[in-house]
Amino acid sequence: MSGTDLEAREGRLLERLESYQEEVLEFTRELIATDSANPPGDERAVAGMIVERLRELGIEDVETMGPEVDRPSVIACVNGDSPGPRLILSGHIDTKPAGDMEAWKSDPWDPLVREGRLYGLGSGDMKAAVAAMIYAAAGLQGIGLPAGSLQLVLTADEEAGSVKGAKWMADQGLLSADAAIIGEPSGITTEWEALHLVSRGAALVRIVVRGTQMHSSITDRLPSVNASVKMAELMVRMNNELKDGITYAGHPLSELGPTVNVGVMVEGGVFYGVCPGRAEFACDIRTLPGMTEEAMVADLQEFLDVAMADDPDLDAELHFETWVGPTEIAPDEPVVEALLGASRDVLGSTPRLEAFPGATDAPHFQTTAGIPTVAAFGPGLLPLAHSPNEYLEVASVGKAMRIYALASARFLAGPVS
Repeated sequence: MSGTDLEAREGRLLERLESYQEEVLEFTRELIATDSANPPGDERAVAGMIVERLRELGIEDVETMGPEVDRPSVIACVNGDSPGPRLILSGHIDTKPAGDMEAWKSDPWDPLVREGRLYGLGSGDMKAAVAAMIYAAAGLQGIGLPAGSLQLVLTADEEAGSVKGAKWMADQGLLSADAAIIGEPSGITTEWEALHLVSRGAALVRIVVRGTQMHSSITDRLPSVNASVKMAELMVRMNNELKDGITYAGHPLSELGPTVNVGVMVEGGVFYGVCPGRAEFACDIRTLPGMTEEAMVADLQEFLDVAMADDPDLDAELHFETWVGPTEIAPDEPVVEALLGASRDVLGSTPRLEAFPGATDAPHFQTTAGIPTVAAFGPGLLPLAHSPNEYLEVASVGKAMRIYALASARFLAGPVS
């Protein structure tokens, strides 16, 4: 497509998106008001609302799918007049639970606009991005695609590991495209500050510590080991030393290296009167490209072996529960170039390239389905995700719609002649 033709199409596209400005914000609020907390996990209501809205906007190629009736994901497609590049825009439709209700200053499911911010559970993570993608697709449907296809993949179960969402779809062979964009919130200190080429992986482990279960009144008379105390000592040591014992190479997009969180869950003891004979804690380690499950298991076991050699009373057992591998794409991928150009036009600035601190659905798209995937680029601030009083800037909803629409149009148009 010539540069002149592309410019004219983008002008028509932006005019149509302008007409959606208020509607996309209102739809974001409707999505927030529809509870899809996970756990317990039931996306039927929010998926049904999305399907209805897509059809109202003229997108008829829509279906829901999932391994269980109450765990639907939504796939919708805008097809061009001829074959061409294929792009996926993806976001998850579940949220974390609201958590401590007393910490919320307003009802998490009653979206509130105050001082230019939209408050509500899932506002940034990531119902605003989902709404923006839907209306971006509607804009492209409205002006028509000369070639290629844009697919929306709006997934269930991301907040609990994606087993019933993106992972299931990838394992079933249901995901296919030339590139994908995931709209996770990409700001740490300011919205839209970085485009994330890396999705860090996750190693999730439990460590069980054993002691002497006995009557607590005689632990000063007979030999005994308090499993909870030994667990606490091991947790402190791991918190101070474990990162130095993990095998990894530095990465230019993640200068801080892997992130280690010890004791994200803790359990121990029986009741008053009982010396704890068993305690356990969980660790959450976020990994970089190049790190492997085999090396991680070996590093963790070696750390425990050294700790037990130093303290004969420590009996610790490693239980490796989950490995989600990291992913990475090159900065010169056409989808990255399309996003950077669209961002420059909409935001007036170009986001820097970074690694996303957390894990996203990118491994299921990229590793399993073989689709080069932008790990995260969307409205909102990651530190507010999973927190009381979550919010994003109201203006970011419309910006996201424009960025996704322009980037999609440019990627699907292919090289400008």
